[in-house]
Amino acid sequence: MALLISVSGCKKQTPPTTSAKTTSSEETAGESGSGNQDDPDCNSYIDNAMSMLEPERLGISSSLERAVGLLNQWTFKCGNFDTDPPSLTDSQKSFLKKYLSEAQLAKMDLTRFTEFDGKFIRDSQLFNGMVNASIEGKSNDVERITSAFYYCMNNVVLITNQQNVLPLSPYEICILGAGSAEQRAWIYIDMLRQLRLDAVLLKPAKEAPYKLLVGVLLNESVYLFDPVLGLPIPAKDQPADTVLIQKTATLAEVLKSPEILKDFYGEDAANRFSAEELKAPQALIMGRSCEWSSRMRRLEDSLSRKQTFVLFRNLEELKGDPGFISHLQTIGKGILKDAEIKVSEYPDKEIDASEAVEGDLAKRIASLKLPFRAPVPFDPKARIQKPEGFEVQWGAPTRKLLKTRTAQLMGDQEAAIESYVTTRLEAGFPSDLIVPQETRLMHLMAAQQATYFLALGQYLQGEDASASRSFNDYFRLYSRVDPERTIASMYLMAISDAKSGKLSSAIVAVAENKPPAALKPAFPYLEKRWRAIRDNAPKN
Repeated sequence: MALLISVSGCKKQTPPTTSAKTTSSEETAGESGSGNQDDPDCNSYIDNAMSMLEPERLGISSSLERAVGLLNQWTFKCGNFDTDPPSLTDSQKSFLKKYLSEAQLAKMDLTRFTEFDGKFIRDSQLFNGMVNASIEGKSNDVERITSAFYYCMNNVVLITNQQNVLPLSPYEICILGAGSAEQRAWIYIDMLRQLRLDAVLLKPAKEAPYKLLVGVLLNESVYLFDPVLGLPIPAKDQPADTVLIQKTATLAEVLKSPEILKDFYGEDAANRFSAEELKAPQALIMGRSCEWSSRMRRLEDSLSRKQTFVLFRNLEELKGDPGFISHLQTIGKGILKDAEIKVSEYPDKEIDASEAVEGDLAKRIASLKLPFRAPVPFDPKARIQKPEGFEVQWGAPTRKLLKTRTAQLMGDQEAAIESYVTTRLEAGFPSDLIVPQETRLMHLMAAQQATYFLALGQYLQGEDASASRSFNDYFRLYSRVDPERTIASMYLMAISDAKSGKLSSAIVAVAENKPPAALKPAFPYLEKRWRAIRDNAPKN
C-alpha cells in the first residue's frame, strides 16, 4: 500500500437515422477513382487493416506500422491516389481558410495515410462501440444523445485540478478513465459523430474556467450539456421523480428563459455560462484534421458493410450535403448566426503534445499506464530456492487489465466485472516469493484500478445497491491514493444510493461533503432534487 500511495500523483446496434445528411458507401463507391476496387485483394487490404486497428488488437496483438502500410498499399494499388490524389481543390481551400489554420489545412491535404490516421481509425472503432453500448434500448435521438452523454461522463471522470491534466490522446483518456472538461467534451462529440450527429463546443467570447457547454445539433435545435458537471442542462418540464436529469434544455429555451441556467447553477451562476453569453458564443468544431480529409472520405466509401463506424465528416458542401459549417450556421433558423465559428486546433495540438511527451512528464504518464500491463505471469513449479525466498521465471505482461477496460468501454460490463474480480486477487503473491519491485507495484496499482472499474461496471449495469457497496470499498481502501477518483466514487455512490431508494443516505452524501470548485453547483442541485423526490413520495 505504501508503494501504491507513493506513485499517486457490446452489443452492436445500427445507428439511428438523423438530420445530419450523409452519403452512403454504396452511392459513392466507384466515384473516388478506385478503379480496381472490385479486386478481392483490394478488399483484403482494407479488411485486414481495419481488423488490425480494432481497439481490442492494436498495440496488443497487432502493429500500427503494419496496418498503416496495408492502407497505403491500398491507396497505390486500388485507390488510385497517385493518378487522382485526394487533394483539396482551390475552391475548398478558399472556403476552409476562413475556419482552419494553415497547419490544419496541410494535415487535411496529405495523400497518404499516417500513423496518426491509424490511431484515429482505432479510436473511431472504440467510439462506435461506446456509443452503441450507451444507446441500447433508447427509442429516439434525444434519449440517445442524453444516454451517450452520461455514458461518456461516467467512463471519463472529471479531473478537477487543472494542474493534474495531462496531454493525452482520446484513447488514453478513455482507458485511464479521467480527463479535463474539454477532453470529456471532445470524446463525447466524437462519440456522437459515430451516430452521424453534429455537436460543437460552446465557449463565451471571453473564455473562463467552468464556462463550457456542448451543443448537440438535432431536429433544428441545439441541446445543451455541461461537461464540467457531467450533467445536461435541465429543461423546465423535468420529470419530478427521476434521480438524474432526463430532459435536456435547448439553446432556444435557455435564451427565452435565462432563469434555467441561474436556477441550475445556483450560487455559482456568476462563474458559469449565462444566457447572455450564449447569444454570441464561440462555436468550436472539434475533431482531428484527418476527419475532414478527402483520403478519409475515400477510405470510408470503400469500407465493407460490416464496418459500420464513421471516419469522415465534410465541413463544406459535398454531393448535396451542405456540410458541418453550414449546418451550424443554419440550425434553428440561424440561432447561432452571431456565433464565432471555427474549427478548433485543440484536438490536433493535444495529439501532437501526447506524442511529444518526455522527461518527468513522460515518466508520470508511464506510471499511470503501468497497471494496464498487469498481470505478469510466472510458473510456481519452476522455482529456485534462495536464502531470502524462491525465484521464478517471469513471463511478459499479459495486459489483461487493458483488454478488460477496452471491453468495458465497448459495453461488455458482465465480462469486465468478472475479470476485475480476478485482477484484485492477483495483487497478492506468496509471502516467500521474490517479486521484482515494479511487478509488485504494477499488481497493486492494477488492483486499485480494478476496484474502481468494477464498481463502475455495476453502476453502468444498473446494479445500484452493489455499485454503492463497491464504490464504498474503493473509498475505504484508496481515498488517500487518488483524490480525483475519490471524488468520483463518492459522487457515483450517492447517485447509486438515490437510484436504489436510499435517498436519505444520498442526500447526506451531497449535503455534507464539500465539492471542489469545478463541481460546486452539482451537489446542491442534486440535493434539492432528491429532497423533493423523498418528500413527495407516497407515505406508507
